Amino acid sequence: MKEHLQDIVKCVRCGRCRTVCPAQKVLGWEFAGPRGRMQMALGLASGLEPTKGMLNSLLNCTTCQQCVTECPAGADPLTITRAARHRLISLGQIAPYQKEMLNRIQDTGNSLGDKSPRTSWASKSKTVEQSEFVYFAGCLASYREKHTANAAYRILEPFGVCLLEDERCCGSPLFRLGMDAKDLIEHNSSQIEKAGAHTVIVGCAGCYSMFKAHYPGFNVLHISEFLADRLEKIPFNKLDISVTYHDPCHLGRTHGIYDAPRKIIETICTLVEMENSRDQANCCGGGGGVRLGYPELSGSIAENLAEKIPENIDYVVTSCPLCSRNLSDVGINVLDLADLIWRSIGED
Repeated sequence: MKEHLQDIVKCVRCGRCRTVCPAQKVLGWEFAGPRGRMQMALGLASGLEPTKGMLNSLLNCTTCQQCVTECPAGADPLTITRAARHRLISLGQIAPYQKEMLNRIQDTGNSLGDKSPRTSWASKSKTVEQSEFVYFAGCLASYREKHTANAAYRILEPFGVCLLEDERCCGSPLFRLGMDAKDLIEHNSSQIEKAGAHTVIVGCAGCYSMFKAHYPGFNVLHISEFLADRLEKIPFNKLDISVTYHDPCHLGRTHGIYDAPRKIIETICTLVEMENSRDQANCCGGGGGVRLGYPELSGSIAENLAEKIPENIDYVVTSCPLCSRNLSDVGINVLDLADLIWRSIGED
C-alpha cells in the first residue's frame, strides 16, 4: 500500500463524500464510507495489522464512484479501496464470499457457478468464424437474465454480429474484489482474436468497464452506443408507455455514457428523468460484490433508489443486468434497454 500513499493523503477529510456514499447512508458510521476507508488504507500503508472490521468496511463499497465524482481534492477512494482489498488478500484476510466467487469462476467460467451451457439462452444462435463485431453477453445475462441476452443478440444479429465460441466471465467480479483476472482476460482476448473481431459489443455495465480498462487492442461499445448510431436501420414501433432511466454506475459515472441510452428510449416511448440522474444517479446497490457479500445492505441501497423513482411511470429502464436484478428484487418494474427495444420491434 505504500505505493499509494501519495494518493491516500490527497484526502483532506472534508466529509463531502459522506453525503453521497450509498453504503454510508444506510449504515451510518464513519468507516462504512470513503473517508473511513481512506484512513484504513493509510493504516495498512503504515503497517497496521488488519482486522475483521477493517475487512468488512473495505468490502461494503459498491464501487459506484460517487465519492470520486464529489471529491474536491481530487482523491480517488475507489482505486484505493480496490488496492486495499488486494492488500488484505495478500495478508490472508479474505471473506468467505470472496473465496466463493473465485471458486465459482475457476470451476465454471462464470460468476454464478452455473454449469449449464453459456449460450442456452439463444433461441437462434451460431458462432461465426470471422466477424468484425462480437456480442459479449456476460454472466448475468447468460444465466439469470436470458431473455435480455436473447433480445440483445437478435437485435444485433442483422448487423453481422456474432458470438464467441467460448465466452467466459470478463473478470470484473474478481478485479473489483481485489483478485487477479489475468487468465480470464487472456482467454477472452484470444477468443475475440480467433473470431477476427475488432469491436466487442456488451450489454452489461460491469463488463463494459472491465473491457475498457483491461482489454487493450479492442474497440469496446455498449449496445446503446452501437445501436444509437444505427437507429434508422431498426424497425421501431412507438410504445404508449412512460419510463424513467437508471444510469448504471459503471456506464455513466465511470465512462460518461448518458446520451446513447436516452436517444434510443426517446425514439420508443416517453422518458421521465429521475430526481437524481446522469453523474448524480443513485447506485442500485449491487456492485463491488456487495450483492453477494452483504445482501441486506444491497437491498437497502436499492430501496433508497426506489424512493427517487418518478410517479406514474410504467418501468425503470436500465442498461445493466446487475442493476436489473437488484432493483427487481425490491419490487421495482425493470426493463433492460435491450428488452425495451425488442418489445418495440414487435418480435416474440
